[in-house]
Amino acid sequence: MVDLLLDEATEKFLRGLGASPHTYKTYSTGLKAFLEFLAEKSDSPNPTVSSIGEEALEEFFLWLDKKGFSRFTEQTYLAAATAFLRYLFRHHFLPEDFSIERAKEKLRAIIPRGSYPIPMPDPDLPQIVIFYDQQPLPQDRLERLRLLRSRAIVHTLYASAGRIAEIASLNRKDVADGRRREVVVTGKGQKQRFIFLTPEAQEAIRAYIEERQDDYEPLFISHGRDYGSRLSTVSIWATVKKAAKALGLHVTPHDFRHYRATQMLEEGAPLEAIQDILGHADISTTKRVYAHYSKPHIREIFDRTTLPPEEAIKKRRP
Repeated sequence: MVDLLLDEATEKFLRGLGASPHTYKTYSTGLKAFLEFLAEKSDSPNPTVSSIGEEALEEFFLWLDKKGFSRFTEQTYLAAATAFLRYLFRHHFLPEDFSIERAKEKLRAIIPRGSYPIPMPDPDLPQIVIFYDQQPLPQDRLERLRLLRSRAIVHTLYASAGRIAEIASLNRKDVADGRRREVVVTGKGQKQRFIFLTPEAQEAIRAYIEERQDDYEPLFISHGRDYGSRLSTVSIWATVKKAAKALGLHVTPHDFRHYRATQMLEEGAPLEAIQDILGHADISTTKRVYAHYSKPHIREIFDRTTLPPEEAIKKRRP
């Protein structure tokens, strides 16, 4: 195991990140704080990777909290530090007995009850959809089917904010081969709810089905050796990952849910509507995760519905 200087290890991590400028800046800022914390903790003026223990995330959180950082900033910096530790372990810069999960468990044990990691989907996530839309259709039929399938998958993820398992389980009859705008899915706890499709998603599904010219029941199928079998969640994940890698983004299928929820809240959608769209059984879940995004909208409602004392008195008079 090579014991790198922390500055050198950080530089290697950021250089290989391949992220958007926004993500790169976020990680850089978070790791700058993490290195400052480790430097204060170390007796050496030039600390190395070996100075990082499994208690690092726990102690970093306490350090941030003591310095008065907001919960939002704490979660962002902790996410950067966790990604950095994963990188170090994956490249054998940390001992083999180092456990990221144990480090995270120590952290979870001290985070105040009710605190919830704030999702920060990459703002460039829509580029995933554009990536597939802009690719020319191949002459080879199988390649053409795979591209049309990829377009339909990312459009469905973006439009519906559905869970990856829900998208994988869709059948052609559920979406009426792209003619239906509202689709019933069975989500967590075997509870049914509606997901919605945009005209763009409907069009992408129709184009894919028309090219297939088959009677297979699943909406998304394999076009490989097991042609016709239902596409797995792993393959859907790989579809997103392929575009993300090409674009230098860090995006997963679940990020589509976070992105769309954030987008709708910022456009003024009430939390109750977001709860229904995401399929949260309890609105407290929606509030814990997304309430911070709705503050501008809440303020607008507050300003609009607060009457000056004089006007309030006049309104009460017959």
